[in-house]
Amino acid sequence: MYIGFDKIGRLLVQESHLAKNAILSGFDLLLKANYFQDREGYFYSAFFNISIGMERMLKLAVVTHHMLADDYQPPSKGQLKGYGHRINELLEKCQSLIKLYAVERSYNFQANAVDSTLVRFFTDFAVFSRYFNFDALRGSGEVKTRDPLFVWFDIARAIYDENTSFRTRERAAEKIMNGMEEKFGANSFTSYLSEDGHPMLLFDVLYAQYFVEKSAPLIIWRLVNILRPVYFLLMELTSIAVHYENDKGIKQMVIPHYEDFFYFLLADKKAIKERKQWLKTFNSECTY
Repeated sequence: MYIGFDKIGRLLVQESHLAKNAILSGFDLLLKANYFQDREGYFYSAFFNISIGMERMLKLAVVTHHMLADDYQPPSKGQLKGYGHRINELLEKCQSLIKLYAVERSYNFQANAVDSTLVRFFTDFAVFSRYFNFDALRGSGEVKTRDPLFVWFDIARAIYDENTSFRTRERAAEKIMNGMEEKFGANSFTSYLSEDGHPMLLFDVLYAQYFVEKSAPLIIWRLVNILRPVYFLLMELTSIAVHYENDKGIKQMVIPHYEDFFYFLLADKKAIKERKQWLKTFNSECTY
């Protein structure tokens, strides 16, 4: 509970904590995840946390807009449930609100095809892929999407290639090949299977682990920039709410200062690429 907050305000604060920690935890887990190292489980945890955090943050903006437009009346469960877990539709709604409230900031960031792929991935995971493994047990008729681990493999490769020069990739491959020959000898087939069911060569396994590791900070950078405009939208909604509550003589805060929760979305590319911990860094401990 929080002194000085209205009941609705306390609920919105709790939801903000949920969204913030889900996103930050997801980033940490994404940095730990990799293939063929008994670390695939981190992927699922990262996907769960990031999809939940994105959905809840976007819904905070949608709910707050609704309250400001309707004399502080929250939307009904049915109105909010209409979005379901469709992150893409929530993001589109927030983009329309950014225009409505004329939230203009210099983001120094241009969305590209990879960003659309990321939004589609987390939407599909939230709506379809969370139960992929169980659905696949019942046959292909139950499966509405590809295995999310293989989809993510393609995303990681695409963003690594996009952000890394050909010469850098070539040198990395040569280094991996030389190290493999020194440690294991000749290239050979492994027990790991590709998506089409063929055994993977040792080099392919090692190179996959390499580009997945290198792509993780880059993917976090893209996710941060996808959500950054929503951060500024939430700031604007908070500002409007402060004036509204003052004008109406509302003594207990209803709309929290969202900027206090999501300021990690202001990180620049260099800081994002270097950061090894997110949750611990942006969750300061308060002791009495």
